[in-house]
Amino acid sequence: MTKTPRKVLDIVRSAMAEPLHLPLSAGVPIYEYDGRPLIGARDRWTVSIGTAPGWRTSETCRALKAKLKTAWRADQKSELGFSGLAGKTLTNSMGASSVCKQNSPDEPYSAPALRTYYVLVLSNQEGPVGFCAFAVNLELIDRDELVAFEIEVLEVFIEPTHRDRCHSHGFCEVVAQFAINALEEFNDRLYAGGARFAEGVTLNIVGDVESLSGERFLLSIKKELERREEDSRFDDASPFELSVGLCIEEIEVNPRW
Repeated sequence: MTKTPRKVLDIVRSAMAEPLHLPLSAGVPIYEYDGRPLIGARDRWTVSIGTAPGWRTSETCRALKAKLKTAWRADQKSELGFSGLAGKTLTNSMGASSVCKQNSPDEPYSAPALRTYYVLVLSNQEGPVGFCAFAVNLELIDRDELVAFEIEVLEVFIEPTHRDRCHSHGFCEVVAQFAINALEEFNDRLYAGGARFAEGVTLNIVGDVESLSGERFLLSIKKELERREEDSRFDDASPFELSVGLCIEEIEVNPRW
């Protein structure tokens, strides 16, 4: 779309006037699966928002900070290029939030944006063993590119004893789904506002990575989105098919060392 008309820009700005909806509540499992149980043992895993099921957020935060600290030295020795996570996203208020930025009538020339932020917690029957903090960003750019769409991974960690067992896949599933949810809700707003245009966007997956495994995690999110694109081929309602609003035309990964 070259030189987007003013009416379209106004519709997009209006669609960014309210925060996006947030799914579920803290501690409610979003993704569940069985691991590889020992004989006679139950090995059930969950991904939830903000806290482990049945735990207070403060308890989850303390437990994960302790595991992060214990893992830090071992990670430095075992992985080339590891610089260590700070755990800055682990707070007593971690969970999910959605905000509008720079979308005021007093700032008509600013670039409005929607930012939805999540902290996911990976748990087994003993409690939390990992977390993933990320944000889904939608931003009005200009009349040439229209909207920037981004998944920004802030921190991701799994306790060393549980790594290399495909547990990060649960994070990838949820991150991909929440990004798609954001785009679908945004498209609903565009349509309700009178939009009848179709525009492809690039979904950028970015993050300040601290290790090679962090870089691989960004690539794994891309693979999960590509799998969903393949599964939804020829589905007119798919966020990967060009219809009214925005669709995912390309997926790019940008690890920031």
